[in-house]
Amino acid sequence: MIERIEKEMIGLAKRLSIEVEEMNDKYRELASKNGLDLDDERQQLMAMSITRQYVRSRISSNKSGGNSNFGSMVTGFFVGLEPVRDIMEYKRKNVLSRYNQDSSQTLIDEMVAEIELEDGEYKKTQVKNGTWETKTVPEVHASAIKITDNTWIVPIDPVKNWQSGDINKGYGQPLPKEQHQLRAHFIGQEEGGETQLWTVQLKNEMAKDFKVDTFRMVTFYGLANGERNAIYGIRNKTLETLNYIDVLDEDDPRWFETSGYDYEEALVGNMGEYISDLYDLESYHQEIQGQPGLKIAITDGIVTSMNLKVNEKTGNRVIWIEPLDANYGFDDEDMPESTPIWVPAHANINFGVGSDIVVIGRTSQSQKKDDSGFPIEGEFNPISINMYGLRVRLGTGLEEVEESTEGDSLSYW
Repeated sequence: MIERIEKEMIGLAKRLSIEVEEMNDKYRELASKNGLDLDDERQQLMAMSITRQYVRSRISSNKSGGNSNFGSMVTGFFVGLEPVRDIMEYKRKNVLSRYNQDSSQTLIDEMVAEIELEDGEYKKTQVKNGTWETKTVPEVHASAIKITDNTWIVPIDPVKNWQSGDINKGYGQPLPKEQHQLRAHFIGQEEGGETQLWTVQLKNEMAKDFKVDTFRMVTFYGLANGERNAIYGIRNKTLETLNYIDVLDEDDPRWFETSGYDYEEALVGNMGEYISDLYDLESYHQEIQGQPGLKIAITDGIVTSMNLKVNEKTGNRVIWIEPLDANYGFDDEDMPESTPIWVPAHANINFGVGSDIVVIGRTSQSQKKDDSGFPIEGEFNPISINMYGLRVRLGTGLEEVEESTEGDSLSYW
């Protein structure tokens, strides 16, 4: 064990009020659980980071008292954030479409309740457990969809039991008018656990208020489910405990040195199946469309052009990248188009043309159209990426709003 680790272990033991040997045993146990070779100096330091996380979690649990069993501290970095989505928007459109096609069947399928205004009273009709029920209600529910001046439908939760077998207490109750969700991709570990890829899921106000830098070490409190590789946000806890490691005081038990951390090594080790060379991005895109699981791509390239004028509808900006080792020749037909990257409003662009970047996002490809707007069979536009996360390997120049000559190539969008 190198000297700096020996000294830190003494300090960590004091924080937990345990003997140094017990602390050393925990260090070796965590190293073994994570497959680390303590004869290797670099892996000793990695084991030290995991041990610090264990100590942080113990201290946090002691402070949180009665809530100590609900959730745990996790440490790592966010790879990418997907857009916040209102999942009820699609459900409401689907319910309305089904109701317009066959209103009775929609009621029988327990998808909606119907409210009608009769003689100054609101009469609700609903099928529950296969039985038709009609009753007077004091008002039209806030999530109701207006059909006529006297008729509304309310989308209803039709699920009786969860996959676990537990009873759904919300069965037969109105679904909310809105339900925002955010899904983020995170590499890290909880107390005593192994570093792995997690999906972080946040709902409603947490989802709308969540902001974090990607590829920057953080710690926060969440409810981890190892079987599903998911971390769920805890109201009044997750956002409030989110901290960047590099701004914490060095005396803080959550702090550790982050400047030497190899983010790309962690990417390869935990998300290697999603990495594609830019040359192969189109074939990778086609390959994953028919497969279950995440539809995500990780690639890298050199920024060739930027148009930072914000799209009024989407809030996106666009940059173009091409492979570092591109060698297309001088004839136009030998020069494939650069890959467009759609950059969301929350992402900070602090680099310029010529920068070397790693991009994480979802690929898409649209069909080319003729001058009349009709699709051209067998012809497609270049693959583009809706960016979730970004790492700047080497930033050059300053960002500028450019009316790029490549902007015309986006007319298909």
